[in-house]
Amino acid sequence: MKINSNPYSKINLVILSVALLAILTDFVLSFFQGSFTDAWWLGLGGLLIILFLIYRGPNEFKYDSEGEVLNFTSADKLWGRLIRSYNKHYEFPKRRLHGYKMTHILFRRRLIIYIKSRSGGIKERSMLVSYLSGSQIKSLENSLKKYSHRGKNDGRKSGSKSRKSGEQS
Repeated sequence: MKINSNPYSKINLVILSVALLAILTDFVLSFFQGSFTDAWWLGLGGLLIILFLIYRGPNEFKYDSEGEVLNFTSADKLWGRLIRSYNKHYEFPKRRLHGYKMTHILFRRRLIIYIKSRSGGIKERSMLVSYLSGSQIKSLENSLKKYSHRGKNDGRKSGSKSRKSGEQS
């Protein structure tokens, strides 16, 4: 299954342009004597919009589960060069996926992936997926649930048998 959240990059570019225009207008108006000097809210509003775009995280997320490997990629064309943590790529075999967790905090979604390492430990990797729609989040969770090894057999080995409570031997 493939998931792609690319359409938001154009919208974010327009929003960023409007925010920069507001900051520039505030800056230019501050130099003119007798002009409308109570336009401080333009610069503040533009700055808050830019900070909100940075807070949401990268606007491009790609997921591919076709074949034997899982591919996770997050990137941002606007902020990717300034904030290096926005450009991430993880690729690993499906059998190494131990589990996942999705967190949601105030306009920001984070996908945390748990991967079994060769040394027997579990590595944790996280990516921001704020721009995925609700249906894309459900599709991603259903796909990851298929390959996740956490919770399978309730932590028992596949050959062991369990007794229900109340059974006697």
